[in-house]
Amino acid sequence: SLPPPPKMAEVQPKDEAKPQPEAVKQPADVSPGAGAKASSLTDSISIVNVPWHRRMETLAVAVFMSALPLFGIIPVTTWFLLFVPYVNIVVALYLTFIFFIDKAPVTGSRISMWFRGCKLWVHFKNFFPVSLLKTAELPADGKYIFGYHPHGIFSFGAFSAFGTDGCSFSTLFPGVEVHLVTLNITLSFPLLREMYLFLGMCSASKQTFKNVLSKKGRAVAVVVGGAAESLKSCPGTIDLYLTKRKGFVRQAFVYETSLVPVLAFGETDTYQVVKAEKAELIQSRLQKMMGFALPLFFGRGIFNKLLGILPFRRPIHVVVGAPIAVPVFADVTVPEGQDGAGSKRRKRISELGEKWLFKDEGAELVDKIHAQYMDAVRKLYQEHKGRFFIERAHSMIIE
Repeated sequence: SLPPPPKMAEVQPKDEAKPQPEAVKQPADVSPGAGAKASSLTDSISIVNVPWHRRMETLAVAVFMSALPLFGIIPVTTWFLLFVPYVNIVVALYLTFIFFIDKAPVTGSRISMWFRGCKLWVHFKNFFPVSLLKTAELPADGKYIFGYHPHGIFSFGAFSAFGTDGCSFSTLFPGVEVHLVTLNITLSFPLLREMYLFLGMCSASKQTFKNVLSKKGRAVAVVVGGAAESLKSCPGTIDLYLTKRKGFVRQAFVYETSLVPVLAFGETDTYQVVKAEKAELIQSRLQKMMGFALPLFFGRGIFNKLLGILPFRRPIHVVVGAPIAVPVFADVTVPEGQDGAGSKRRKRISELGEKWLFKDEGAELVDKIHAQYMDAVRKLYQEHKGRFFIERAHSMIIE
């Protein structure tokens, strides 16, 4: 008779581990560590054998970065053209239109949804890449102020997520028209300003908030930390200037708008920053005098990964938090000399005006909502740092 077949070893089932959110890993073709040296000179140069889509991504970012030299070239060229016969008439008329007639910088009326969604901005988004994560719904009949953090060097995440439709903002938040605000001077440069206006960008002024937020379904995106925060930018950090930044909160009260915190992981990793004590002093003075300043930084080039003005290919994850509703009514103390002096009367905050928000009762209300906003920013950080902010120098700092 045949021997019995050998018995198969029984496999004992293992306890199933609870699924954990996977940390986002850097793409294999990301430039070596924001500013780190490549393994060899050959690896750092990319002239041939580069996929077409990557060339288009580099071109899109180069178009954006071309604004830097143009900020110097355009004023000089304009001044020169003012002395050219016949041409100077056209230039003078255009300058008159820019500074005295055109209201698009404070109304956003020049916005073109086609231009915001064109393929160029999709390539721009894919360069880093930039991702836009929604954590809560934003009803189309509401009004919103997006507070973007941190500023970084050039706020690439804010531009891609809110200044264009490259990250599919209109799909994630249907019915909401968003306008990214920038420095007034940015929208004063001839020709270059037209590109920004077609993207719906506006100047960072109170008139912009008034015009844009006059209708439902509108939103303003503001980089709260401003130029001062850009000087704090450094890879692996999220250092925010927020404790004393309350102007956007007051605008939310005046125009009965919800506040939406936005935290971008990776915004500060796009450039390597050079720290120099004397340079920081000069930058700080420039920031106070001119309203903006940039730290000493370097990135990659068009054909190399070691040195240049283009940013490094570092992922930027823009996380949009839940809206924070601000009170519409407040119990206001009746001043002396009026009927019922000392008693409380319920009034609409928007009718009381922005000046009331600087007074005792109004200031307390602003401080309360501002504290809620900062807590919401901290919550976004705690919930997503394990996935998007692994290689950090230290935890988020709010000053």
